[in-house]
Amino acid sequence: MPRYESPYDPAIAPNDLEHVLYEKKGHVAYVTINRPDRLNSLHSYAYVELRRCWLDMQRDPNVYVGIVTGTGRAFCAGRDVKFLAEHQAKGIRTPHEDPNNPIFHWGGGGQPSDANLEKPLIAAINGLAVGVGLSLALQCQLRVMSETAWLGDTHTAIGRLGSAHNLYASLPRAVAAYLTLCNARLTAQEAMQYGIINFVTKPEDLMAKAEEMAEMVCNSSPLAVQAAVRLYRLTAAFDPALISYAKHLDQETAESEDGAEGARSFRDKRKPVWKLR
Repeated sequence: MPRYESPYDPAIAPNDLEHVLYEKKGHVAYVTINRPDRLNSLHSYAYVELRRCWLDMQRDPNVYVGIVTGTGRAFCAGRDVKFLAEHQAKGIRTPHEDPNNPIFHWGGGGQPSDANLEKPLIAAINGLAVGVGLSLALQCQLRVMSETAWLGDTHTAIGRLGSAHNLYASLPRAVAAYLTLCNARLTAQEAMQYGIINFVTKPEDLMAKAEEMAEMVCNSSPLAVQAAVRLYRLTAAFDPALISYAKHLDQETAESEDGAEGARSFRDKRKPVWKLR
């Protein structure tokens, strides 16, 4: 059998992104969600760009660790509900929820796990991290948080489910239930108290602390670190049947009348009128 070589070519790194900033310095890759006008909320095309970054990080042998953050006053405000409402008003699914669309990936596909990323990530949580933004922060193995930032879920507030099972596995169960059922917020100090983050910093010290942690990672064996990340992910892995059922519940809830009402009420800045159907 012939052996085929496929060395990584730096020229293939994403350099045409519209919604994400992506750069590399030494052995560190920086991924910055760059939609400050929408509080870095994610829509179908931002999901695609994030996935391109994760895939490139995985392929580039010179990348040992990544730092994830957001532009402006938010880390990530979750899903772009206004984008969702615009599509619902037209009676169509958003591109990533349309099985006939080339970028179809229920849930968006913008999470590191969707790309099977095995390089460690540090979340530099500069502002609010909500819904999908919270999920993204929790998929980072290390987390440093500005003292002015906060965490939340908010899916049920707009008639959605999201990935509640991931929160129940990643957080103390009572804390996760408080977020998913009450749509509560956690301050940076509360997140530190519950062991959700590693450090709390002043806003101006956030990136310096994240880079300090990145340097510590880079001082270790890349092979050993990546092996540890594989085990980190494996110990939190779910049974495929549970994942399938969770996606079913998410879609069933999302495509109900109440799912559409949640997005409309968010867009219109009013209290939703639930019909339980």
